[in-house]
Amino acid sequence: TGKESPSSHEGEEFLFVLQGTIVVHYGAEKYILHQGDSIYYDSIVDHLVTAKDNSEAKILGVVYSPA
Repeated sequence: TGKESPSSHEGEEFLFVLQGTIVVHYGAEKYILHQGDSIYYDSIVDHLVTAKDNSEAKILGVVYSPA
């Protein structure tokens, strides 16, 4: 709804788009991922994941957080 803000934390993340299109803001970069695309990144960098144009999307997310 336009009020999302980036997060940053220790660890790593892997996202796989199952359906739809998502936008991944990662630091100063912006990536648009479609069904079948994936991304892997260091979570310490500011990041925000949203569905493109407020459409519906489904992702598989795997997050590693050190103990």
